[in-house]
Amino acid sequence: MAAGDILKEQLLVVETFTVKADEDIEKGELCIDDGAGIVAATAALAASGKAVMALEAHDYSEETDHDIECVVVGYVDVQKVSGSGAARKGDKLMISGTAGEVTKFVKADAPAAYDEAAIQANYDLNLGVVGTSIEVTVDGDTTQKMLLGVIG
Repeated sequence: MAAGDILKEQLLVVETFTVKADEDIEKGELCIDDGAGIVAATAALAASGKAVMALEAHDYSEETDHDIECVVVGYVDVQKVSGSGAARKGDKLMISGTAGEVTKFVKADAPAAYDEAAIQANYDLNLGVVGTSIEVTVDGDTTQKMLLGVIG
């Protein structure tokens, strides 16, 4: 198995999305539509958008058709940031500091003193869960098997 692979076809939802101008997409990368097309997902976009997994790589400068298929809901193998710690089966996953890659979700705490920007950043972090781990990963792994689009 590799990033971008579908693990099970049950519950699978695949749709076509348009890549944002001048953006390159990697197979297995999590993407979110920022209003102008899909881009590599960031934590900020995940707070208000729906993460999908690219089923193919897309080099914007070399393609004329900028529509690609992405998994909206399903059991998939996605890119994971290496060095981000282990995830156990059942752990929630979020977008890491590396755009398009997941890491284990760590709940943000409210700051000790009132600071509106810090509070909003922590709310956004808590809203950024994109799925659930379906297999244990270790710190150095670069892919994560997950249930995308179903959180619980």
